[in-house]
Amino acid sequence: MKSRTVVHLAAAAGLLALSACSESTSPSASLVDQTTLTNDIASSSGDAIAADAQTISTDEGFAGFASPVVQGAPNAVDDSVSYSYTRTRTCYDSTGAGTTCGTPAVRKAVVHVQFSWFRDDTTANGAVFTGAITRLADDTLFRNYTGTTETSRTHDGVSTGSDTTSFVGPNVTRLYQESGNDSVEAVTYNLPRSTNPWPISGTIVRHVSVHATFTSATRSSTTDVTKRVEVDFPPDNQGNVVLKIDTKTCNLNLVTHHVSNCQ
Repeated sequence: MKSRTVVHLAAAAGLLALSACSESTSPSASLVDQTTLTNDIASSSGDAIAADAQTISTDEGFAGFASPVVQGAPNAVDDSVSYSYTRTRTCYDSTGAGTTCGTPAVRKAVVHVQFSWFRDDTTANGAVFTGAITRLADDTLFRNYTGTTETSRTHDGVSTGSDTTSFVGPNVTRLYQESGNDSVEAVTYNLPRSTNPWPISGTIVRHVSVHATFTSATRSSTTDVTKRVEVDFPPDNQGNVVLKIDTKTCNLNLVTHHVSNCQ
């Protein structure tokens, strides 16, 4: 009888040990709740989408068209930002034949872009935010005419990339490794661009796969999620636009790249 009791206790101890080991990878053991996780991904995706919007705006100047002062540069008071672009371009006339970029004959331009973006933000979700974006993108730009007058420009494009973002809080560091596919869908700007810095219509959609690692002083946990994030234009006069993620809506400011008020 005594030996059976010992066996049963040993078996129970083994099950408890197995349970303790498995907890570190179970959802219940995560150091971060789903609300924080979603808000963090909204912040990093908003930063990426605002960078997309800035990129297609500056593509116009590279293609040889008049474009406005760059919109979407983060506020230097709150952020430290650096970025670099490498571009190539191909231009076409109204018949679809290749033509010289920067000339009146151009009706369509395809800009291939490789860019990187780095930003620090001290006020993201109660933590210090650091984001590094790398992207390969193709932007097809159409010049829209009424008679002989160019009245607007429309962008369609796709991009792929990998991003790394971190949120360093007082107790937990939240690290996200993201693989994203962004689509720019009929994003249209009215002319003249000098007085029309924001799109009047169109959508940017981001599909992102995320590997998240959460670390405290005593333990860590990981999780993998996929999210769809959408921004529909136009924004208001200050560059604020609604960002959608899951069933939530947030505010994205295209100037500062800040995401707030997710609910």
